[in-house]
Amino acid sequence: VVFIVGARALSFQFKSHHRMDPPAPSSSRGRGGSTARGKSSWRGRGFWRGPSRGAGSSREKPVGYVVADGGEGQKLQPIDSIMVERETCEYPGWKLYLPEEEYRAGSAIVGKVQAMEAFLERGEYDWGEVRYHCSFHFELGEVEKDGGLGRDWPSFLEELTNSPERTLAIVGLAMHQTVTKRTVKEEGGVGMREDNPLRPIRARVLGYGPEVHLRYLNINNWHKLIAVRGTITRAEGSIIISTWLTFRCSLCHGLQVIRQPTGAYTVPTSCRKGCKARSNFAPERWSPYTRNEPFQKVRLQESNMGARSEQGQVPRSIEVEFGHELVDAVCPGDDVTVTGVVMCRSQEENSARANSSATMYKTYLKAVAVRSNKNAKPGWHRGEEFTELDLEAVNAIRAEPSVFRLMVQSLCPMIHGHEMIKAGLLLGIFGGSAIAGGRRSEIHVLVVGDPGIGKSQILQACARVSPRGIFVCGNSTTNAGLTVNVRSEKGTGATLEAGALVLADQGVCCIDEFDKMSANNQVLLEAMEQQVISVTKAGVMCTMPARTSILAAANPAGGSYDRSKTVSENIRMKPALLSRFDLVFTQLDQNDVQLDWMYTKHVDLRGNLGAQGGAALQALLTNGHHSSQPQSSQAPPLYQSLKLRPGEKMDTLPEELMQKYIAFTRKNFNPRLSRDAAQELRSFYGEIRRAQQGMHCFPVTTRQIEALIRLTQARARMDLAAEATVGHALDVIAILRFSMVDVFSNDAGDLQPLRMMNGTGTSQTSQVKRLVRALQTQVQATKKFLFSVAELQAIAGGGGPDFNALLDTMNIQGFLLKTGQGLYRFTAD
Repeated sequence: VVFIVGARALSFQFKSHHRMDPPAPSSSRGRGGSTARGKSSWRGRGFWRGPSRGAGSSREKPVGYVVADGGEGQKLQPIDSIMVERETCEYPGWKLYLPEEEYRAGSAIVGKVQAMEAFLERGEYDWGEVRYHCSFHFELGEVEKDGGLGRDWPSFLEELTNSPERTLAIVGLAMHQTVTKRTVKEEGGVGMREDNPLRPIRARVLGYGPEVHLRYLNINNWHKLIAVRGTITRAEGSIIISTWLTFRCSLCHGLQVIRQPTGAYTVPTSCRKGCKARSNFAPERWSPYTRNEPFQKVRLQESNMGARSEQGQVPRSIEVEFGHELVDAVCPGDDVTVTGVVMCRSQEENSARANSSATMYKTYLKAVAVRSNKNAKPGWHRGEEFTELDLEAVNAIRAEPSVFRLMVQSLCPMIHGHEMIKAGLLLGIFGGSAIAGGRRSEIHVLVVGDPGIGKSQILQACARVSPRGIFVCGNSTTNAGLTVNVRSEKGTGATLEAGALVLADQGVCCIDEFDKMSANNQVLLEAMEQQVISVTKAGVMCTMPARTSILAAANPAGGSYDRSKTVSENIRMKPALLSRFDLVFTQLDQNDVQLDWMYTKHVDLRGNLGAQGGAALQALLTNGHHSSQPQSSQAPPLYQSLKLRPGEKMDTLPEELMQKYIAFTRKNFNPRLSRDAAQELRSFYGEIRRAQQGMHCFPVTTRQIEALIRLTQARARMDLAAEATVGHALDVIAILRFSMVDVFSNDAGDLQPLRMMNGTGTSQTSQVKRLVRALQTQVQATKKFLFSVAELQAIAGGGGPDFNALLDTMNIQGFLLKTGQGLYRFTAD
């Protein structure tokens, strides 16, 4: 089967209207050959007939002229039409791949096809799978290893970069020919007939590089093959479009293939055979020459891996077009590497100017292959390659006496001190290993403290050093901006746009002003524990992955942290959300001398504590638990060993190097707990449980032991260790004890373990219990659940200056739900 490409008419500049119109054909129907019969007009086949109607007339433009596919140039081009005729050819699928190339035996292009055929014959392919899927993986690594293709086609790699569409067509034709020969041979000469053809086979290029950053993409990359890495931020629904459509003439039954530019339905203007018919063309939608392709558009945003984000600049993004089996291969939030051809189209593709006088174009990427960088196996950045210089830097860091201390001092060095808080945030960035049973390995950390002491700057530094980090501000983030936005668009259905938690999948999402998210923080409950986001909007029901570590910072509601209140009262956060955090720190504006004094002074416990339980918890929080392993008595506490000594200077790591080091550890190390480390964690957890029994000072559940495991694995990963040791476990216990001392200390620096982190202070706890009992009695007597503020004051025995704070506390804990102005509903049984 052979195609004949229809000839194109030349064009010239019509000066009066500045348009591109076709000239008259060489032979005219009129006598004399210079002017047609009748009025001044052109009766050429397929174009406009009749008198001129002046500038701006719709009939000035010749019938059948469209903008060339891809938006190349600014001239009007005739419709791409190909006539199908029965002729023999050595390559049955020649015109399926090279419609504008005439087959000539012994030509250079035929030699390239034969060289590629020989290369494919030497490869190991599942020919049945290639024929079934009509696509195959083309590894460039195998091309470099094979000497035959380099000898027969030495400029292959150069042509693949500069002329990708033609080169990939040759590769597809070679595979087409190879599969055809094998099928004919296997079926005994029956198989590749005109009534049973093989559809075009597409080559999916793998291993192409180096990757081009979207920030440096420019006009020099047009119509060239590139590889870019980024995150899918939006994915439209898939549709079916016809890029080439076959028409059958009703008179001579000749087949003509017409290109459908940008999916617009375009019919032939005349038959290219001898009948010269101008109408009655029936579409042959199931012809082997009709190109019906699944089609999808996605939005790819640049990745921050290996590049410093520039302040005040919008992240670069590009539209990517997927076809065939690549459709629905990615979803919002995926970290992918796309190999494709850079194309351009008119920015006014939906307007009347798109086909005539378009002067502005936008760039898009026509995908050839796509590779996921995160779903191959647990860990980050499967496809990330580390240079020899990177590996040397990793080995140099590993050789440091204390990698932990170096990393802590390198994280936001402009903020002095707060080493234990930085250590906890670093553990959240490194993350734990995947745990069997589907339990999460991500670590969530919350920092609560006075404003103006560097919480936001430390969080921004965490987002920069993370290979996949996103920084958002709680007071300017919507519900959809955090999770998933669903939009309904005409023609494509629902479009999903990923929010911050989905974009940071298998990464870090740093949320500042966490306390300002009063209306949105409930959407984090599912994401922080189940690591997914359920979407039920606009008729769409799906779940999106959100395996994200959340590092958050919050300011107290009263402007400064009040130690007489609990963390939940200070930031007015529901206990259910606060319990999701593995570590909770309070970052206060105080001198280090006071902090040291708080840890070393004798703590006088106050409140209604039993002597045995109070002494046990006091020793646990101040002196630590009794380790089962022998430890040096001269070893300094962790918070002291992480500090810089007076006059000491340290060469800190740049953020780019920290980012590489973290990516390397997440990719190559998944530490497990040693027997001794597990015993150490088990002993500490048992001491917490024994101290909690009988006092009900804070909840101790399986979340605490899971958090200890995750933190210990992260600590071992920081040292590039395959197994977590007792030293790693003791460091984690010291960090957790530090956070507990902060949470359970009052304004005098004394420990009050009876204060619940998710509840109220000591004095207010009894008030809440008293009012709850009184309300239960009132409800049983009156069967009334709705109360005004005045009624609540009367039930409580009068309102004091802290009565409004008491109502707020009961509202946070869920005992009272505010239903209107001054009205509360009692919900306890």
